Amino acid sequence: MTDEVYAALRRMLGDRELSEDVWQRVRGELEQGSLADSLRTVFRAFVDIMDERDQELRWYHTELDQTNAGLLALHAEVDRQRRRTSFLDQVSRAAATSLNSTQLLEEVTGLVREHRFADTMRVWTLTEYGLSCVDGSDDEPDRATRRAMRTREAVRGGPNRVSVPLTAGPYVFGVFDLHRELAEFTDDDVGLAQGVADRVAVGLRNANEYEREHELAQRLQRAMLPTLESLRDLDLVARYRSATSGIHVGGDWYDSVTRSDGTVVLTVGDVTGHGIDAAVVMGKLQNSLHAYAVEGHSPGTSLRLVHHLLRGSDTPLFATAVMAEVEPATGMLRWASAGHPPPLLRESRSAVTYLEAEHAPMLGVYLPSELEFPEHERKLSPGSLVALFTDGLIERRTSDLDTGMERLKEAFRSCEADTLDGTAEYVLRTMLGGSDHDDDVCLLMCHWPGREA
Repeated sequence: MTDEVYAALRRMLGDRELSEDVWQRVRGELEQGSLADSLRTVFRAFVDIMDERDQELRWYHTELDQTNAGLLALHAEVDRQRRRTSFLDQVSRAAATSLNSTQLLEEVTGLVREHRFADTMRVWTLTEYGLSCVDGSDDEPDRATRRAMRTREAVRGGPNRVSVPLTAGPYVFGVFDLHRELAEFTDDDVGLAQGVADRVAVGLRNANEYEREHELAQRLQRAMLPTLESLRDLDLVARYRSATSGIHVGGDWYDSVTRSDGTVVLTVGDVTGHGIDAAVVMGKLQNSLHAYAVEGHSPGTSLRLVHHLLRGSDTPLFATAVMAEVEPATGMLRWASAGHPPPLLRESRSAVTYLEAEHAPMLGVYLPSELEFPEHERKLSPGSLVALFTDGLIERRTSDLDTGMERLKEAFRSCEADTLDGTAEYVLRTMLGGSDHDDDVCLLMCHWPGREA
């Protein structure tokens, strides 16, 4: 009977697995006492076992729920930190790449709204007259804004408002006022706001330093550019346009010299570097070539002499240059080039070409001492126009050099201006348009009337 009851219990449990020690206990109970007492004892044992299993199951469920809740919270925190890191990275990139303070502030304001860090943001910049709002309004800064400026620390203007100063080292550039309609600023939010302001302040400092250097380099460069003299037998015109974007300023120059015999020497050059250093080197090269031309040295010899001068200078910069001399009495043109774009010759509106010929490498690079600077000559026909220019006129990020040179030829072909000044303006307008250009531009042109004068 014990075996039958034991087997029946096994069938009742079906797929439920019990450990072998449990079955040993059940079998022992069945073998003791009466059947009814044994069954009661066995079922009580089963109930106790099931209660234990239920308690274990509930504990596992509780642990699982807590683990899932922890994982969800962890994922939410990781996502929040990821979004904040992405926000700061974008602000850092904007601060590192922009050299225009207005553009930088506009970009950061857009990022604040895009990442929903604040519903509105007012930007105050420090001027010689105090804090001024960049939106152009005549509003005065409130107490929280002025305090943030004075203490150089973040100041709360209520649960939904915080003002953070723009500080970089010992300098304060302004204040950001951040507002939210509903959500409050937590301590973590205030720390993030200050991180944004610190990065923007570094960008503003760099932009201000660049703008000062840019202005100084422009003044230095323009002061070195000559005023062209009026000649009876040769028309001259020059144009200089500084870079409108980037840091490319200070390296381009032009010059004109009239010797005692009436020969006119024209020079256009470009220093490889940019900024103050390039402007200083440019001034040295311009003055040296001017002096060599006055002394009567030919274009090739002048370039060779200034090459040796640059090689002996304490500068890592190089330069390109082209020199041309014109005899107004005969129309004879001689020229030499050192790594520079070739002169352009327009003999008529349909006959526009480049005077491409053998040239020397750029000035300042290592060259064998015996290397000569090639020199060439050509007899101009009456009415010819010769143009010397720097690569800023023909180079664009969106096209190659050959395309730019072809565009310049077409500009001279299509020009219908009757004067040299009009031709210069037309060419610059056609080549540069109203778009930004990230390099300086020099254009020096001469017109030889010849027998038509």
